[in-house]
Amino acid sequence: MLRGRVFSNSDSAQYQDERAAELSREQNEKTIRSTQTALRNFREFLISKYPSETREIYVIPCKELDAYLASFFVDARQKDGSEYEPNSLANYQCGLERYLKEHRYGYSITRDKEFKRSQEALKQKQIELRCKGKGNKPHKSMKLTFADELILRKRGLLSRYNPEGLLNLVWLNNTKAFGHCTGFHGSTLKWGDIRLRVTETGLEYLEWMGPDNGDINAKSKRGGTDSRVYATQHSPQTCPVQDYKEYAQRRPPAMRYEDAPFYLSIKPVVNLAALHWYNCQALGKNKLAKMVKTMCEKGNIPGRKTNFSVYQSCSTLSEAQSNQLVLICNNLSQQAAQSMASHTNTGNFIVSASYDSSSDTA
Repeated sequence: MLRGRVFSNSDSAQYQDERAAELSREQNEKTIRSTQTALRNFREFLISKYPSETREIYVIPCKELDAYLASFFVDARQKDGSEYEPNSLANYQCGLERYLKEHRYGYSITRDKEFKRSQEALKQKQIELRCKGKGNKPHKSMKLTFADELILRKRGLLSRYNPEGLLNLVWLNNTKAFGHCTGFHGSTLKWGDIRLRVTETGLEYLEWMGPDNGDINAKSKRGGTDSRVYATQHSPQTCPVQDYKEYAQRRPPAMRYEDAPFYLSIKPVVNLAALHWYNCQALGKNKLAKMVKTMCEKGNIPGRKTNFSVYQSCSTLSEAQSNQLVLICNNLSQQAAQSMASHTNTGNFIVSASYDSSSDTA
């Protein structure tokens, strides 16, 4: 079993403070990006419709700025000519509000009566867009169903037997088990946030040890069964603990310390017979944000699937589904063993990091 160092109370408090600060920085980065996007789109709109207007928006008198904003909310379009989502326009209003506040503008465009015209224009535009079907069904994430997961397993995109499949599998397990704790902050997840432990009866389990997403400033670590996932001894091929242990073995030894990034990037070229498949480098934020989308596109699974699709899925399986999953995983394990033995006899089997599993198992 892999063991981490023991934290003292002072170490634990420092660790929690550092993690809280890291999560806060990430949230601030998202807010900054949102503000910049709102400002960029509004400026582009002004250039296209009012080319003579070259002033910074924080020096434009409120009456004129109110008129510009009203026009923006009514007439602005995306680059492909389609209309914005209702929430996007509201987010732009909030982003511009933050920017104006930073530059000590004398009015609030979201609250003050001086901007009543643009406020009403935004409300009416949102109503109009929702009547057209915007803001809900067309862009809603669809559940990642049990049938979807079976397809991903059959095509090697959820698998212990290749680096991409194993990374996807561990991410999915963690999100299902600890998503309520981590809040999908995958880029800030550390190796020490999830620990492998053993009960008095010898049953292995994984326990969430990181900060509670609902209270990132908490000084004590989470406890209780809601932060644990137990080994399934009756079906080792579908066991999340075994997936974790396989991922631990495939990591470079230098990446097994407490503060190492949990999710690592895949080596550019991987020898499947080699012990280590991953770099001493964190997986990028953009790739983590598109884990479900990417695997579903490669698996040719229809519908709009995002990381949020995992939250929408049912976490418990029926007995029939569990038996079906066990059977499929056992078959895939046998096929993988036969394939590995075949490649061992003929030399190394080399794959690229963009592993295409569409031709794996049908």
